[in-house]
Parts: sequence; C-alpha cells; structure tokens
Amino acid sequence: MKTVIDERFLVSPYFVFFLIYSNIVGIGIMNFQREIAKDAGYDAWISVILTGLSIHILLWMMYRILQIANDDVMYINRYCFGKWIGGLINICFILYFFVLALIVFRVYIEVVQVWMFPLMKTWQISFIFLILLYYIISGGFRVITGICFWGTIIPFMILTPISSFALEFADINRLLPIFNHSLTEIAGSSRSMVFQFLGIETLFMFYPFLKNPEKSKKWAHLGLLFTITLYLYVTLLTFLYFSKAHLKHTIWPSITLMKIAEIPIIERFEYIVVSFWFLLVLPNISIKLWAACRGVKKLINIKQRTILFIFLLLFLLFANLLEDFKQIEQIQDICSKIGFSLLYFYIPFLFVVIQVKHKLSKYRDMS
Repeated sequence: MKTVIDERFLVSPYFVFFLIYSNIVGIGIMNFQREIAKDAGYDAWISVILTGLSIHILLWMMYRILQIANDDVMYINRYCFGKWIGGLINICFILYFFVLALIVFRVYIEVVQVWMFPLMKTWQISFIFLILLYYIISGGFRVITGICFWGTIIPFMILTPISSFALEFADINRLLPIFNHSLTEIAGSSRSMVFQFLGIETLFMFYPFLKNPEKSKKWAHLGLLFTITLYLYVTLLTFLYFSKAHLKHTIWPSITLMKIAEIPIIERFEYIVVSFWFLLVLPNISIKLWAACRGVKKLINIKQRTILFIFLLLFLLFANLLEDFKQIEQIQDICSKIGFSLLYFYIPFLFVVIQVKHKLSKYRDMS
C-alpha cells in the first residue's frame, strides 16, 4: 500500500538543498583528510571531485527510482522483491540508518571529551544530547527540516570565515607535483571519500514528504554540488597548511586548522569550533534516526515516538559500551563497506529492476 502524507506535514522542494547538505556534512568533515591522503597523498583532492561526480549520477538514479514508484524505499523494496525478501532488505535499511546515526553520535561525544570536557563521563554527555534529539525528532519531519536549515546556515557563516585564518600559512608547493599518483591510488582514495557521502540515501525515506517532489531534483543536485565544493575547499586548505608528516599524526585536522584563529577576547578558539559543530551534527543524526524510526513504523505499524524512545535508549547503551575509539573506528569501517555496496551496487541494481518492472507493467496495461 502506497504512503499518503497529509499536506500539513509536507515541506517545499527547495528545502531538499538543506536536507541533502545536512545528511552529508557532519562529523566526517573533521578528519576525512587523513583517510583520503593515505592512498593518493596530496593528489587526493582529485578523489573528492571524482567521488562527487559519481554521487551525482547515483542521485539521478535515486530520483528516477522514486519518480517511478512515487513512494519511499520501504514500498519500493516490497514492490520489486516481494513481501519477504523486500521486508528483509527493509530491515537492513533500518539497521543501516540506525548505525550511521550512532556513529556520528558517538564520534561527536568523543570530540567533546577530547577538546572540551575530558573529565565528563560518556553517559552524562549522551543523556543531555538524547533529550534534545527526542525533542526534535518527536516534533516530526517539518521540525527536522527546520533544524537542517539552521544547521546549514549558522555553522557555514561562522566556521568558514574562521577556517580562512589558515590561508596566512598556506604553501602552494605542498600540492606539487600534481598527478603524481596512479589511477589505482586515486581509486583507493575515492573509496575512502565515499564514507563522507553516506546518508544521502535518506532521500529514499523523506521523498514522500516533499511537495511537488519532481521540482526538488534541481535543489538536491545543487545541495550536493555545494557540499562537494565545501569538501574540496577543506581538502585543499588542509593540504596547503599541513605537511604530509604533520597531517599523518593529526587526528582532527579541521579543528586544528580553526583553532589557530586569534581574537583578543577568546583564548581557546576550539571551544567555539566544537560548539558550533554541534549544529552540524544535530540535524545529521536527527534525519538518519528519523529515517530508521519511520522504517520501523512502516514495517510493523507502531507509534513512531515509541520506536524513537527505544532507539534513544539503545544509543545510550551503545555509546557507553563503545569506550575504546578503536571499536568506533572498526564499526565505522564496516559501515563504510556496507554503504559503499549500497551506493554503487544496490542502487544501480534497484534502478534496473524497477525500470524493467515499470516497462513490463506498461506493456501489460497496453495489452
């Protein structure tokens, strides 16, 4: 049965720009530079562009799938693969969104503990964070969209000018010589970059909540283009500022870049950076967790607030169990591999399947 959403809960097409941006930009932009530089060195900026172009193609495929089905991925999977196989795939999607949100949640807590409050316990930070998440997500999709809007505007206006302080110490020679790595190394770097774009798949869940969703396509691509440009800017700025040896031993390059800013009345600038980063992380977690809750509601038809409460308790539990950062990195690595397969194998496969089913359906109707 197709989803029918009351018009009161729909959002205008241009908000997709902010939803796409908020789904992608989160905790990963703090330290992705180290990962992509491992394979391709300072030619890794090429990987950012190539990965971004491939995501644009996948976004076009996603819109084509959604326009044919005119519903969310929960319906699409059952339509393409039947009740049981489709239901199993839907469970995998729910777990995937939940784990993505959990990773961002736990990594941000780690950042707060390292840079701001090293003596605070994980459960104390988690509890405060979870209250705010419950308030936002229980308010519904329109509230989450509003948080995505402000989570895009405010941090961009504050953090981007702060990062420009590093330009004073930039050295263009660090990027030279260009194209000094093989295609294999560039491909390895691109694979690492894919993790930063995980979350764009939530479009599969919130598509039915868009007014005139066909008009949102251009805004989705603009949001993605803006995000790729931001990642490219951060990548180049990092490579111009850090030597390869320095970057290799810097865990959070983006925070380190911004903490060099000097203003007379502020001594510890990283406090400002980490605090404003919360406005990036909050919508990122909210939309993914909302997608997981929405998926469960569609699967077993229980109240979304009940599911949300259960998921938040699981967040509190897992956040305190994952005390070792190496455990977090291991889960992140597994999720990265699953996300890569979802983007580059499942979405093209689903694109082909739904196209075939759609054409067969049209052929039968004509007969």
